[in-house]
Amino acid sequence: MVKVKLTVSLLIMLLSFNGFTQDRIIQFQKISFEDGISDNRINNILQDNEGFIWFGTQLGIDKYDGQKSKSYHLPNEDDQVNDLIQDRTGVIWAATSSGLFYFDVEEDRFERYTSSDPVINSSISGYILSLLEVDNGAIWCTNANSEIIALQPNSKKDTVIHEMPLEESNNSISNGTDLFQDNNGVVWIASSRGDVFKYQESTFTQVNLQNNNTYINAISMDKNDQLWIGTNGNGLFKYNTKDNTTLHYTTSNNSRSNSISNNIILDVLVDKDNNIWLGTDGGGLNLYQPDENKFYTFKQNTYTNFPIADNTILSIYQGTNNIIWIGTVHGGVSYFKNHITISHIPPSVLAFDQIDEQGSQILEASNGDIWITAGRNGLRRYNPQNGKVTVYINNPDKDDDLSGNNVISLFEDNYERIWIGTYSGGLNVFDTKSNTFLNAEDRFQCKAIFAIASDTENNIWVGSSTGIKVYNSDLKIVRTFTSENTKNLNANFITSLYNDIKGDMWVGTNLGLNVFKTDTVLSFKSDKTDPYSLSSNRIRSITEDDDLSILIGTYGHGLNRYERSNNKFTRVGKDKGLEASIIGGVFMDHDKNIWCSTNLGMSKIKPDGTVENFGLRYGVQSYKGGSAIITKSNHILMGGRLGLSYFKASELEENNTGTSKMFFTSGTILGANGTRDLIINSRGNNQITLNPEDHILSIHYSSSDYWNPKKNNYAYKLEGLNKDWQIIGNQQALTFSNLKPGTYSLKVNSAKNIDQDETSIAVIGITVLPSFWQKSWVKAVIVLFGVFLVIVFIRFRLSTIKKQQERLQLLVASKTEVIKTQQEKVYQGEIALLKVEKDNQDLNQKKLIEDLNFKTEELTNYTLRTVHKNHLLTEIKDNLLKASKETTPKKANLKKIIHLIDDSLMLDDDWENFYHLFNQIHTNFIKNLKSYCPQLSDREIRLCALIKLNFNSQHIATLFNISLSSVKVARHRLRKKLNIAGNDSFEDFFETLI
Repeated sequence: MVKVKLTVSLLIMLLSFNGFTQDRIIQFQKISFEDGISDNRINNILQDNEGFIWFGTQLGIDKYDGQKSKSYHLPNEDDQVNDLIQDRTGVIWAATSSGLFYFDVEEDRFERYTSSDPVINSSISGYILSLLEVDNGAIWCTNANSEIIALQPNSKKDTVIHEMPLEESNNSISNGTDLFQDNNGVVWIASSRGDVFKYQESTFTQVNLQNNNTYINAISMDKNDQLWIGTNGNGLFKYNTKDNTTLHYTTSNNSRSNSISNNIILDVLVDKDNNIWLGTDGGGLNLYQPDENKFYTFKQNTYTNFPIADNTILSIYQGTNNIIWIGTVHGGVSYFKNHITISHIPPSVLAFDQIDEQGSQILEASNGDIWITAGRNGLRRYNPQNGKVTVYINNPDKDDDLSGNNVISLFEDNYERIWIGTYSGGLNVFDTKSNTFLNAEDRFQCKAIFAIASDTENNIWVGSSTGIKVYNSDLKIVRTFTSENTKNLNANFITSLYNDIKGDMWVGTNLGLNVFKTDTVLSFKSDKTDPYSLSSNRIRSITEDDDLSILIGTYGHGLNRYERSNNKFTRVGKDKGLEASIIGGVFMDHDKNIWCSTNLGMSKIKPDGTVENFGLRYGVQSYKGGSAIITKSNHILMGGRLGLSYFKASELEENNTGTSKMFFTSGTILGANGTRDLIINSRGNNQITLNPEDHILSIHYSSSDYWNPKKNNYAYKLEGLNKDWQIIGNQQALTFSNLKPGTYSLKVNSAKNIDQDETSIAVIGITVLPSFWQKSWVKAVIVLFGVFLVIVFIRFRLSTIKKQQERLQLLVASKTEVIKTQQEKVYQGEIALLKVEKDNQDLNQKKLIEDLNFKTEELTNYTLRTVHKNHLLTEIKDNLLKASKETTPKKANLKKIIHLIDDSLMLDDDWENFYHLFNQIHTNFIKNLKSYCPQLSDREIRLCALIKLNFNSQHIATLFNISLSSVKVARHRLRKKLNIAGNDSFEDFFETLI
């Protein structure tokens, strides 16, 4: 029983999204009057070998380079362009209502083709319907006279005219309306009366189509040798050339039928992938995919941001880079990248009756149903098998229905119950088995429920703006977590929940990230100073990669990857290729690719780390509050105002088919006489010549990839000036000023192809002509003339120098005699001055000696007076002793003592005079002595001065009025205080102080 149930589930997954309501999405871009083209009616489209796009209109032919358009008018104002081709030599041919024209690249205009055969000229001067270059290089064209003309432009042998066969029944003829040559060399001709002919080995064979006598507008052949024939009112025919069988496709009134949208098929294209594209009259663009045997229709609508420009398609053309171009009647040109991998269910099918930019939350239930929110208008349950849609909205008069129309989260538990979180209506639980809403505990207490998840115990975690409530299987609350009762919980505003493989619950908030483990709650926050922290605290989505790292999407700061091994976050942003900054959803597909639902669409991170971005140009809806999901069948679903879009995850790839070829579009030269425009040769053999008076050269260029020109990055190098490629981003113009005379080669390429592909390079030669003075022969003449002048100058200078040397020698001899005489006089004067100076020195020395002797004598006299003073003191002392022995001192003795004291006082000033004279003879002695030993007393300084004057111990004892033994003691103490060694004398020590 389990196996049966599994098989049924698998079958449901495989059949999912193949119901009748599905559609395909193509995002069209547009070129119209606003882009400079001359007419919005586009009869024909051609992309030439260089990459230019040519549009045939009723007003002439336009050449478009991605930046601007240039119009080429034909001779007659009412000429209509019916067909455009480019032959193998690069010549562009135009079939018009007034004849055959070719593009003259040298003259930059269309010229009428004329043949040397007047009969051929007559045949190609009127209405030309279609053109074809056949294998031998001949140009075939059909005219309104039922002729097929084979032209040989290179050999001018335009002699072959093929008449269209007669109709056997009424002998009527028809015109060839379209030509096609298959891989076997067979030329197929469509006719105006509804027949198809094949021309092989100079023989016409008619192919009878069943039930068709209608004008055939276009024919083409697919890879299975089946001829596709579009008629002017009888629908589409498929003719099998192998078994000559025919299938006829027409429109049907049954909206569920698999059919074309209009019976008037104006053009048919078989693309490189063998898809058949049909341009209809009012029915839009039809696509037939042989592997599905299914038709898709693309018309103007309201459920895509980039619809087709018009529903009447005149021409379809596949250019380079897998771009398909569509010419319309009223809307100009529409074009798209041929990657039809995204299917679509229109909003009307899902009962989206309210236009709301809010994106959808989507859930794939276990039974295969798709639950999708309808903006602020409730919830939808979509059955992919039968297309049935069930609408759930809040009815104020009922209590058992959906509460709250703004659904912002969905989750299915193990009991197949759908948990529905609303913004203001609380929590809803829908039982899919009983098709009833259940009543969960405190269901209305939860506001803004952004996240719902299940833990390893099958409890349901409901994250809202007021914290987390955990419900058991009975819909009872078993735990509540808030920042008030849970340590480390960053905030109560819960934005995402994810239960990882270890059973830990990751909780995203608007203030950081938390991890609920068994016994603790971890907190992570953004730190601007730490590059290994979260890039932002505003968490929007969480999932787990194949290597068990945790991926965290933020609001405004890209994607983060948490590495469990080092407990660090690494950031994935624009530097890694992820263009978007808001990551609304993250999930992994079956091929281990990580998909991010972003504000710019979807981004895929491959296992090797490369990033591919898919936006509106791919038909991918962007994150606007909703989020994309991955289904069990590896489909990615995304929804919103435009309905439900989905695609196989393995099929959506960045479509870079083909190499973008660079080409030069225009140029200007600014010279002394003003600005002149350059005519860029579309054949690629360009050569630009700059005259000496030309100062600035500007070159414009473009790429053959017109799909997203803002993402085209370019590189260039100017050989002759530099050897390395210079990457210049999206810049599409180069300016060079004051180039030196010489030959240069300017090369432009796509920045991504500079090392891989040489075929995509655009090359143009630049020759800068020299001015008259820069010409080689002029430079040679100037050099020779300069050499001649140098030689003449040298000879003249040598002669002049020789004469000057002779005059100089005579002058030197004369001056030498004068100098000798003057030197003798100077010598004599110097000798006299030296003698006078010597006499002055002798006198000064004699005067100094006399002064020294005088001062020495004075010092000696002062010293003797000091001795006298000491005698007086001794006498005073003796008289006092004698007086003290007398009973009554005698008056005469007292007067004598007073007189002696006065004499002694008069001698106290003698030491000051002694110091003054001593300092004049020995200037710095006392100063240096005090500096050397500040502890010396005045008596010790006097002792040093007397020793310096060579006084003996007897004189010193007399001056100090002490005994000789006391002098010895004083000299010994002084030696110790001055730290004089025992073998050194005072005289030697005092010499060191000078």
